[in-house]
Amino acid sequence: MKKHKGKIQTGIVIGIFSVIIIACLISIFSRLYAENKEKEEFRQLAEIVTEETTNTDTVTERIKKPNIFKVSDCENDVGDKSPVSYTTCYEPHSISELVSMNSECFGWISISGTKINYPVMHTPSNPQKYLNKNFYGEYSYSGTPFLDSRCSADSTNLIIYGHHMNNGTMFADLCNYTDYSYFTEHPTVVLETKDGAFAYSVFSVMKVKSDDDWYKFLTTDLDKTYEKWVSYAKTKSLYNTEITPVYGQQILTLSTCYGYNQDDRILVLAVRN
Repeated sequence: MKKHKGKIQTGIVIGIFSVIIIACLISIFSRLYAENKEKEEFRQLAEIVTEETTNTDTVTERIKKPNIFKVSDCENDVGDKSPVSYTTCYEPHSISELVSMNSECFGWISISGTKINYPVMHTPSNPQKYLNKNFYGEYSYSGTPFLDSRCSADSTNLIIYGHHMNNGTMFADLCNYTDYSYFTEHPTVVLETKDGAFAYSVFSVMKVKSDDDWYKFLTTDLDKTYEKWVSYAKTKSLYNTEITPVYGQQILTLSTCYGYNQDDRILVLAVRN
């Protein structure tokens, strides 16, 4: 009788564990499916708003933006003729079309050679609206990169947040900047807004907490204050990039989670060329 009762109890325990394992597997595969679906949705969005590149850029247009070239130019070695020491290729996106699709779109951010190639949202009255929403405002694990609600287009420091997804999407590639060689291979961030496309050179990479003082730096009209913040960023940087912003140059901060602690962040800071 006891043996029979013991077998029943063992069976119940095994059954419970089996249900838990099956539930966990279903949850994992459901999330993987959702993340890959979201990845595809962003790819399709990029495809919709990517403008066709041509080889008709004038010399004047190239001089205005000496550090960034459209993909078609790079394929024809235009970069080799540039007077600057480096260039970056990017695929231009129609910001006006993005805004017509969703008025809360601020622009588009990309880093050549990485998976970072996404729209950037901005909702001052609802700071974290896109933390778990896709471009169309629907629920999403990945969310959509968004500009700090306290910022505006002319802020001294534009802070953009994005998730670190396990499948390597969104801002996950920022964590690779802990390696100096990765920085040398991906030194430039391109931000496209209604005002145009602008190249930003990475000058600092920091590991910080979510309440780090850097998040308090938004804008300043004082050169000494600007220099103080730049010094702070350069001092905390994981390595010396040999680039030092000067007063008047806009700074772009990309922020994502890093490591296993909930409050750990990695910041990639770039200065507008």
